[in-house]
Amino acid sequence: MTGLSDLPVQAAKSRLLLTLVVDTSSSMEGERIAELNAALQDWRQQLVEDDVVRRFGEIAMITFGEGHVNLVDLSGDPGQAYVPVSRFDPPPLRAGGVTPMIDGLQYAFTVLADRRQQLRKDGFSLLNRSLVYLITDGVPTDENGYPTNAWRDFAPVIRRQEEGRHLLFFAFGVDGADEFVLRGLAPRAWRLLADARLADVLSLVSTSIEAAAASSVHDMPADQAYDIVNEQMDRHARMREFLEGKA
Repeated sequence: MTGLSDLPVQAAKSRLLLTLVVDTSSSMEGERIAELNAALQDWRQQLVEDDVVRRFGEIAMITFGEGHVNLVDLSGDPGQAYVPVSRFDPPPLRAGGVTPMIDGLQYAFTVLADRRQQLRKDGFSLLNRSLVYLITDGVPTDENGYPTNAWRDFAPVIRRQEEGRHLLFFAFGVDGADEFVLRGLAPRAWRLLADARLADVLSLVSTSIEAAAASSVHDMPADQAYDIVNEQMDRHARMREFLEGKA
């Protein structure tokens, strides 16, 4: 039987760019990196089951930690950062090293800007804001592993991109993440999910994509867009707690 991921992606005149920026530092070693790899494989099925995301979505993944900052090869072509969601099949990630979170975010924003420019050059529109997701279990460090406040200088870069209606930025932290940093980077869209499984975090990403890709959100100011996405994520979280008997 043909699966959704095997169906052809219809030609579309628009693109929805999704960028994952994922912590693979030494704190992710062992069970946690194994959990992340398994969750990513399950998550790709959630993406292709969404018709809008499957038809219009392109995805890139940047890691920070093992090997410093890396663009994950999703296409077999080192020069191609984004692939259609239908072809998203991440290789196993490895954990190690320090936590160059801000270097990872800076690189992600550069890769995203390059792709937006290329799409416009090729005649594609970007009706939807690009969506960027930070997933971390730590605090940002410099190259020597010492905590850094460089995130304070990067936060205004994110705000300018939001104000220009270029993107929405989400920061999701699990055990070990610094709430103050998450709040500073994404004051309208941060979540500290201390006891959540990484599969639940990615499921929340899916929910936010669905809400942010709605046509009614396209022309809204960033604050209004975040309100709608947060409401949908809160509803999703309450439903999950109900199903798990926590509510």
